[in-house]
Amino acid sequence: MADESLEEKTEEASPKKREDMRKDGKVAQSKDLVAAVLLLATAGGIYGAAQWSFRGVGTLFESSFLELGKAGVREWNSNTIIGMANFSFKSFLWIVAPVAGAGFLAGVFGNVLQFGLLWTTKPLEPDLNKLNPINGLGRIFSMDGLFDLFKATVKLTIVGVLTYFVFIRWLGSSGYLWDADVQGLLLALGNEVMTIIFTIGGAMGVMAVGDFFFQKYRFEEKIKMTKQEVREERKQIDGNPQVEARIRAIQRKFATSKMMEAVKTADVIITNPTHFAVALIYDRENMMAPKVVAKGMDHMAQRIKKVARDNGIPCVENVPLARALYKALKIGQFISKDLYNAVAEVLAYVYRLRGRNL
Repeated sequence: MADESLEEKTEEASPKKREDMRKDGKVAQSKDLVAAVLLLATAGGIYGAAQWSFRGVGTLFESSFLELGKAGVREWNSNTIIGMANFSFKSFLWIVAPVAGAGFLAGVFGNVLQFGLLWTTKPLEPDLNKLNPINGLGRIFSMDGLFDLFKATVKLTIVGVLTYFVFIRWLGSSGYLWDADVQGLLLALGNEVMTIIFTIGGAMGVMAVGDFFFQKYRFEEKIKMTKQEVREERKQIDGNPQVEARIRAIQRKFATSKMMEAVKTADVIITNPTHFAVALIYDRENMMAPKVVAKGMDHMAQRIKKVARDNGIPCVENVPLARALYKALKIGQFISKDLYNAVAEVLAYVYRLRGRNL
């Protein structure tokens, strides 16, 4: 028998396996795509909110020092210190809030864009294997690790080349800054820095899109299943046929045993004489009509008749009635109106033999 562990994974991952992987937080994703979106959003937040942020900080700075100037240094107290701390905190929020908000939204958007909404704490659970240095070295020097190193080298090279050319272009056109004041110099330098950041972010975005499709391909290859895995999963979903058959056999055995016990309480067994046997019971004080407590065909019919003979239950041969009862009624059902007269005649006959009245 071939080693199943060496069986080639040729089957696409099943919906169940995909769902299990998703629950574990294992999905196709590109970290580069999230980084690119985060960089562009953060740079956009800085560029769009810089003037507003620094204007707000300036206003806070001016108003705070006006308030502090009303009191001499000797008159500073705890309220003065609290006021300065309040100013520092507000200044921090003015500067950081827009950038942090843009970064947070970009991080969420970058992940949702790749694999939709997903909430799982599985990746946060402690895993001692991740702390094992041997496993760490194995990941670094694996094919995936070497490929990621090659990919990082390519990205760094492209980013470096783009930065170099943008910077050289800026140096070639920056002659007008010789006569600029400090404010103009800072503004030009800031614009150029933002240009470099947006250029790098755009290039990273283009590379990240390609990386996402490549990561998706790698993920699909990793989660492929062998034919044996597909069979085992189908057994888990549908149930192992052998186990199911065993359960049904036990259930039939239990039902048969229970039915044979009910035969011992029957009033009469109606037979035809070899193919069918139907056991009836009737308690006129508690039942509205006779009830079928057991029935069988061929071998089972013979077993019912044997149990009946061993327990002194009369067997009455009535071919059409036995066939009609077997086909029309289930165990536990009361006889129908169209069969009542025929059954009543049989019961009357049995009761006369026993000296009872119907």
